[in-house]
Amino acid sequence: MSDTGGRRRLEAILAADAAGYSRLMTADEDATVAALDAARNVFKLRIEGNQGRVIDMAGDSVLAVFETAIGAVSAALAIQKELESAADTTPEDRRMRFRIGVHLGDVIEKADGTIYGDGVNIAARLQTLAEPGGITVSGMVQETVRDRIAASFEDQGEHTVKNIARPVRVFRVADGGTKKGVQPGRWRTWRVLASAALLLALAIGVWVAIERKPSQAPSARASIAVMPFANQSGDAKRDYFSDGITEDIINALGRFSGVMVISHNAVQAYKGRPIAPGQLSRELGVRYIAQGSVRQADGKLRVVVELSDAQKGTQLWSERYEGTGAEVFEIQDRIVKNIVGALAVKLTRIEQQRAFSKPTESLEAYDLVLQARSLLERTERGANREARALLARAQKLSPEYAEILITLADAEMQRALYGWVEDVEEAMRRAEALCKRVLASSDQHAHTRAHAVMAAIYSNQNRFEEALSHSERAIELNASDSRALYRRGMALLYVGRIDESIAAYELAKRFEPQPGVGDANSLTVAYYVAGRFREALALADTLLTSAPHHVSLNAIRAASLAQLGEIDEARRAADQVRRYSPLFQVENWGTRFTNPEYTAKVREGLRKAGL
Repeated sequence: MSDTGGRRRLEAILAADAAGYSRLMTADEDATVAALDAARNVFKLRIEGNQGRVIDMAGDSVLAVFETAIGAVSAALAIQKELESAADTTPEDRRMRFRIGVHLGDVIEKADGTIYGDGVNIAARLQTLAEPGGITVSGMVQETVRDRIAASFEDQGEHTVKNIARPVRVFRVADGGTKKGVQPGRWRTWRVLASAALLLALAIGVWVAIERKPSQAPSARASIAVMPFANQSGDAKRDYFSDGITEDIINALGRFSGVMVISHNAVQAYKGRPIAPGQLSRELGVRYIAQGSVRQADGKLRVVVELSDAQKGTQLWSERYEGTGAEVFEIQDRIVKNIVGALAVKLTRIEQQRAFSKPTESLEAYDLVLQARSLLERTERGANREARALLARAQKLSPEYAEILITLADAEMQRALYGWVEDVEEAMRRAEALCKRVLASSDQHAHTRAHAVMAAIYSNQNRFEEALSHSERAIELNASDSRALYRRGMALLYVGRIDESIAAYELAKRFEPQPGVGDANSLTVAYYVAGRFREALALADTLLTSAPHHVSLNAIRAASLAQLGEIDEARRAADQVRRYSPLFQVENWGTRFTNPEYTAKVREGLRKAGL
């Protein structure tokens, strides 16, 4: 990536290519060029008419992006229909037919408007799988548009895509004739999955969907921030309970493919601060705000929650829930269902199962887990010890509760990373074994966190391919999991996929704008090895205001200044490195890269700075 950089976006990508183009050119060059020009006009007209943008029309190919998958598939259907109609009088062997592939995924958009990334690669591969005059789409596109356009989809199974780790589910698209009604299919699903309260929320959601004009939708997913629920129990020591409920609701919402959720850590910065929804919307970059309160006393629980469209300044939905004991889990499920309903996001059976698994019958065990999670956030040796003691008590009450195991794995990994245990490797092995127990369990609710912790374990063991696999699996289960997104960025960095690493980090910042110094420091390294020295320097300067003694940040700052030719300032930065790490050795740097070119680049900058 160049110094101008690029931004990560979720787009629907259309890739097309003329079938048998070389044969047609050989037979009649002038007629083929004329047919290609006419086809390009059709592509341009239909793409722009469906809120799309043509990126490239090199040779006989077409690349375009759309705000929505519906727009991309609608354009593809219209293009194929119009091209076929225009060729009615052309002999069969002289007809120019295009293969079209459509995928919904992340792309990196550069300042000049060009795009690249995995999403483009997948769309291009889908195009090659289409028949001449046909359309193929990925499973993600099919799931998004299947009840919303006049088309039918034939499952073609999974196909391997070059440089993409997981197979892609492929569907052939055909014009469906009469448009399917959206409402009846949706109501059948909701009758099976939801209660009367959810039906009411869906009605609200349909209204929201109607109100949202396509041109106003920034992406294919609704964006929401669930603010820290207020503790109204009269005891400040019970904050961990309201915070824990907030975090679990965030995690559950993140498991829906149609919802983009800001991370728990990001919203915690607003705890106790009276801020208007409109300001929150601007600062966090979301449209919807959920706020609530929790009161727990005398064995009874009361939760009040409301959902607002912050951009319009209107309240969409509010409700009060009351229960006792383990009904806290049912209350959480109902809150999530109603929020998702009010956002008009479709609940599939798979998403229903993985988001609403009932974790344990023991409210006491759940309470102990929430206390332990709160303690681990303090990153203190004593707090870690206390957290593990609480988890041991919880295991006696609910031995198979997966949340106990994954929180204990977090605690063991924390001990290893901070050197609070004599045998670091053994602590890592314990953490890994606990994660594997969770992944072997039927509790899908905990699988996302288990994969994210596994990614962190393997990253710290320099097993980056395995870390990448687990982080991507976690993201599949919860696309809003900022920790998994950051782990993916680190894995991509050290396997040498630098541009993808930067894009992953920048996407993670969308969910967690203020990550820990360790995660953000890795992004400075990625900027540096990409040759984006100004950005590496700017980020290092920002992070050093809160962590001035951080050796790695000071080192990257020194190397970036040296590469920019600011040698005097680089040498002053190098002095800071020596001050905080008198035994600093350049040879110890860059050892985690699988590509020696990046190791050499890091060491070159450090030596230029005088280290």
